[in-house]
Amino acid sequence: MSENLLVGRKPRRGVTAFIWQLGIYGTYFAQFVKSRLAYRMDFVIDTLAVSFSIVIQMAVLTTLFSKVRSLDGWSFPEVLFIYGFSLVPLGLFNLISVNLYGFSEKYIIQGKLDRVLLRPVGTLTQVLCESFSVSGINEILLGIGVMIYAGRELGLPLGIQQVLGLAVLAPSAALVYSGVFLAITSVTFWFEDRMGLAPPVYNLIRFSRYPITIYSLPVRLFLTFALPFAWVAFYPATWFLGSPGFARVALLTPLVGIVVFSGAVLIWKRGIKRYSSTGS
Repeated sequence: MSENLLVGRKPRRGVTAFIWQLGIYGTYFAQFVKSRLAYRMDFVIDTLAVSFSIVIQMAVLTTLFSKVRSLDGWSFPEVLFIYGFSLVPLGLFNLISVNLYGFSEKYIIQGKLDRVLLRPVGTLTQVLCESFSVSGINEILLGIGVMIYAGRELGLPLGIQQVLGLAVLAPSAALVYSGVFLAITSVTFWFEDRMGLAPPVYNLIRFSRYPITIYSLPVRLFLTFALPFAWVAFYPATWFLGSPGFARVALLTPLVGIVVFSGAVLIWKRGIKRYSSTGS
């Protein structure tokens, strides 16, 4: 079954297609919020659990820097700022990534993708928006809070330029996350993946939360070009920090995000074309 990724089977183009697609995302998210608020205690418990997890990680950082004043020349507030920024794109990604995990079992093996293909909306839009994660909202808010605190400690300016920078760099970094895990998910169209490649790759995200300069050259090259997690936190965060040698590199983050995500979308579209249902 052929499809247009952005607009399903509707012949929309350009700005009209983009606005229509945003409306689809908004409708899906509004329905999700309504369903979650129907069980408010579950919502509160999920929120507290995610907050507690992040607080524990912050405590580990604080303990580390109580013994070590700097990390390869990076002060505690600088590392804290990078860590805080990393939570924002991660939160944006986690909002829509729930169905990428276990995609093979849920959509291909169980045949749920057949139902998705019958609807006049792009398959990728449906898969990403059929469910959302509350933890993403927590991570975004906590990340911004940590950035503001660390920024004050560093004496960084907080104005329109910084707000616009966050509005561009954070979603761009989220595109890198989305592209990497969408590519991994798309591989399941060719190879059955019950165990999942995503969990071990997801665990590597923690390496992106610290200055990339603390790692050896092979690791830095790997995180920059092979598995580009350096672009989800370190490089874009250095734009705010004004770090010599990195701030200009940070401006490439939108380009990297578009390239990584676009490549993943192409793999997804090829996978959709070869999908032939469960046969049952």
